[in-house]
Amino acid sequence: RGKLLFKDGSYYEGDFVDGEITGEGCRHWALTGNTYTGQFVLGEPQGHGVMKYQAGGHYEGELFHGLREGHGCLVDADGQVYLGSFHDNKRHGRGRMIFRNGDEYEGNWVRDQRQGHGMLRLVDGSTYEPVCLAGSQDVGAQDVCPV
Repeated sequence: RGKLLFKDGSYYEGDFVDGEITGEGCRHWALTGNTYTGQFVLGEPQGHGVMKYQAGGHYEGELFHGLREGHGCLVDADGQVYLGSFHDNKRHGRGRMIFRNGDEYEGNWVRDQRQGHGMLRLVDGSTYEPVCLAGSQDVGAQDVCPV
């Protein structure tokens, strides 16, 4: 266990294996202000961890080569919550978005866009089953894909 300071003011504190950042630790990036606490492999966030973003919000879940990959929970700076699958740092696969106003959308995502069948539950209790085509809003006469 140890601490490594970088020239730009960033730092890492945690486990090392053969001189490499590997194991459990905490890394802070001075340039972005982001902080990650969790598992590392050869200097990159990999495995399970929590990334706190300087701009607001956080992510808790699986990472691969520093990117969101697998299952996780992303809370953005506006307070919207996404629980579900990620691929290549984007919402991808099955997931549920809880909007600030309390509305919820559950369905399939492709590269950060709602796509295919889903279920929209409004705060007032009404539900809709929109079909989203590449994130578009125009899906039919009475159904609307949330923006």
